[in-house]
Amino acid sequence: MSRDSDSGGDGVSGNIFHGPAPFQLGDRNVQINHIHQATPHRRPLVLAGATLSTREELAAVIRRDWTAARRQFFEGAAATGAPSDGLLGLLAWLRDLDGLTAGDLTAQIELIDHRLRDDALPADLKVLHLLGWLDPEGEAVWRGTVVTPESLSEACRIGRLEESGPEWELYRDLCEGGLLDALSRFSRLSALRGTQRAWDEVWGSWRRLATQVPGLPPEGREWAESGARGLLLAALLPYSETRTWLRAGCERVAPPPTGEIEWYDWLRARDGGSDTPVGWLVRADFTAFAAAQAEQRRRQAEADRQNQRIRTTLDAASALRQRQWADYEGRRLSPAARLEAVVRATLWLGSWGAATIPVTWIMWGWIRPDIAATLSWYLVMLTLAAYAGWLPKVIRLGAAYQPPLRRVREWAEEARADRGRTRRGLFRAGLVVGFVLIFGVLLHDVGVIVTTILLTPLLGVAFHFARIGAIHDWADDHRERLRDYQSRRAGSGVAQDISEGVRSPSARVRADAYHAFMRQFTGLDHNRRDE
Repeated sequence: MSRDSDSGGDGVSGNIFHGPAPFQLGDRNVQINHIHQATPHRRPLVLAGATLSTREELAAVIRRDWTAARRQFFEGAAATGAPSDGLLGLLAWLRDLDGLTAGDLTAQIELIDHRLRDDALPADLKVLHLLGWLDPEGEAVWRGTVVTPESLSEACRIGRLEESGPEWELYRDLCEGGLLDALSRFSRLSALRGTQRAWDEVWGSWRRLATQVPGLPPEGREWAESGARGLLLAALLPYSETRTWLRAGCERVAPPPTGEIEWYDWLRARDGGSDTPVGWLVRADFTAFAAAQAEQRRRQAEADRQNQRIRTTLDAASALRQRQWADYEGRRLSPAARLEAVVRATLWLGSWGAATIPVTWIMWGWIRPDIAATLSWYLVMLTLAAYAGWLPKVIRLGAAYQPPLRRVREWAEEARADRGRTRRGLFRAGLVVGFVLIFGVLLHDVGVIVTTILLTPLLGVAFHFARIGAIHDWADDHRERLRDYQSRRAGSGVAQDISEGVRSPSARVRADAYHAFMRQFTGLDHNRRDE
């Protein structure tokens, strides 16, 4: 300013001021005029094709096109780490905004210095903080989706149990930290202030408690380190929607009786009460774990009792079967039974030997009766040699040796129907005819002494093959008993499918296996023919 010479030293006017601005300074009148400056040119902010001039306009575009705001403002920084052109343009635009109150200016400084310039903060969180400053009265939007008390509650209820979907994505972002504080800047979610810090503190104290739980099952311990975090947040959310499903979940699962699950009783004594976050967690998730474990123990105990009852019954049945077999063997091998077997063998082999004698008389009797008589004695001697070799095996079979003396016709019909047996019968008949023919010729040509000497090896052969050859026991009942007994003695005497059925959780399968057991062990005396 300079003095005006026409004022006589009493007036001062500023050459660069225009317009009256009366001001009294001592005894002089001073006139201060307004500063004349050119209005600065504001650089417009363009986002997603829209030119923006107000906070509300930028907030609306962010809500509509979240990805574009994140990409333009917070992605694509230079390799040196310097802010991108989009961020610099945003910061300049924010500083030039009009109509900001003192509170707005303070919040703007905090936003720019502590949020938008923080390299450690994820880009999406920066966008959310920016949106919360621009329009705190509007809807809270996270990655293009509106966040409400209901969606937060659903994220805790559903997202913590899933591995995909919008609820899971929101729950995952909540667990990464910082999201709750950013959401609390919106008026509709202002009740969330301080929830993040409280959640972190409760989560830390819960993890310390969980490491001390004695006997906690592996699946419960794994849940304590991960999924339990979501329910702790649900218990801290200040919304009635969350408390509604929490209370319903606790009422749906009945806790096991005190003293049945030790680790659960231990937790209940240290959870801080039903109104605390840990108390809600224990009465919801870990009550479900405890109830499932108690039910499993009850089922196992019932299965053990059932198995014990079955085992007791089976042991008794097995002992009965052993006694039945011992009784049967005693009767089969008794002296009287063996004597009867010898008599039956004598009659059976004698009848076969007697059946061959007519062959000698048919072939030689009408020419040389003396040769026919000698051959008849040879056949008797061969029959006796075979009988001597056969007799020890007959004695070992005892009562099981039951040749068809009384059912020769049935036996003949069965043999005729079996082509193999028919061929073997014809072969044996051919051997008899050949023997009669050859030894008849020898008797005629070389005499009785030489022929008898030649017969001696045949007697040994007949004895040997009768001794080592198979003998038909003829007793179907004995074969069935023996096969049944030997098959059940192998291993544990219990078929594998029956053993698995006894351990089945299905009552019907266990019952079927039980009946199969009983049929197996009591099938020994199915006909009771020996009684």
